[in-house]
Amino acid sequence: MNLTKNFIATAADGLYSDSGSKGLYLRVRRDGKSRTWFFKRQVNKIKKEISLGSAVVLPLSKARARADHLRALSDSDFLAEVSGKKQAVELKQRTFEEVAAEFCDWNVKSGLWQELSKDHKLFLSRLRNHINPHIGSIPFDQVTPDDVARTLTAIWSRPHTMVRIRSMIRRIFNWGRAKGYSKHDNPATEDGPLQFLLPAVKPKIKNRGALAVQDVPGFMKALSEHLTGISFQCGFFAVLTATRSKTAREARWEQIDFENSNWIIPPSQLKVADNGPLVVPLAPQVIAFLNSLGPKPEGLIFPTNKDEVMTDTIFSRVPMELPGGDWLDRDQTLQQEKPVRATMHGIARASFRTWAQDDLLGNDKRFDPRIAELCLHHKINDGYNGAYERNRSFIRRREMMEAWADFCLSAVDPSKDV
Repeated sequence: MNLTKNFIATAADGLYSDSGSKGLYLRVRRDGKSRTWFFKRQVNKIKKEISLGSAVVLPLSKARARADHLRALSDSDFLAEVSGKKQAVELKQRTFEEVAAEFCDWNVKSGLWQELSKDHKLFLSRLRNHINPHIGSIPFDQVTPDDVARTLTAIWSRPHTMVRIRSMIRRIFNWGRAKGYSKHDNPATEDGPLQFLLPAVKPKIKNRGALAVQDVPGFMKALSEHLTGISFQCGFFAVLTATRSKTAREARWEQIDFENSNWIIPPSQLKVADNGPLVVPLAPQVIAFLNSLGPKPEGLIFPTNKDEVMTDTIFSRVPMELPGGDWLDRDQTLQQEKPVRATMHGIARASFRTWAQDDLLGNDKRFDPRIAELCLHHKINDGYNGAYERNRSFIRRREMMEAWADFCLSAVDPSKDV
């Protein structure tokens, strides 16, 4: 069949040959979640197959071009290609976009990413929007620090994005050099020529808006009065547990240990999976809130109407849509001389961390900063980077989380069910 862009995006599980390029196949698996290009050829009466990469990354035109190249090779050169012994002259013809696509495919095959997971999609989006338009068509071994500087300068006013793009380019080049695609120094290293080609004025990285400690009870009171929607429910839960958006949105009933008042979060649901699983001690108010939702044996606690994980966009709109106040970050509003709205991440994380050491409340003497870091699932910053840290201070963490819940709900009528 003559494969088309629309067919590639919607094909059901199966193996499809492309009549437009002999030997080129599209393999769709796992209910359409995996779409991969393959090239098949018979050598000495033995069928050989070579993967060309993800069809999400490699467009049909380039897959056909790659198949044409493989079809034109002699039997010996094709066997060398299959075994991974690529010729240096061919490697130097790869563009940055092609190497980036291989790097992306390698992450999926290595198990570092799940195909079309959030990390995978973000990588593809940043490549498409911020990197490939500037350096995608340049031969990989010819990309210079000037090219990287031009790419980063285009997004200089967006410091968070710029830092991530710089890190992406640096990793792609390190991987490409390890594969022999370039013999040159990495053009994206921060201590190389790149540092002298970027604007002299460093971009200001703005922290996410958070509420002043004294504003948190009012915010939680307003939330407690509007707990009919899943986004408000999830926001209420995230603040009381001081957890990140993704962690709270993916919370499941089977992770809640009601008997011991704990939430057992697997590493895959955490930003820093290397820190291991996290056991969050749940305050009595949190258990009461979960019980009010009608605990179920399994499934998402805050599912959408389609029984899917709520998007971060919906979750992030809670402070904007919650009645009862403007919910501004007082410090950043004064500093930037314009209103800076508090974010759910800032309220659940930064406001909690500030409260934990608030001297007006006496918390600077009441709580150990290390306990707050453990509650936030941060690595202990010591000379050994936490290598010998085994005591998770669970009793002290429970004391802190219960005190945080008491403070958050101090403006809520105790007779009112939340």
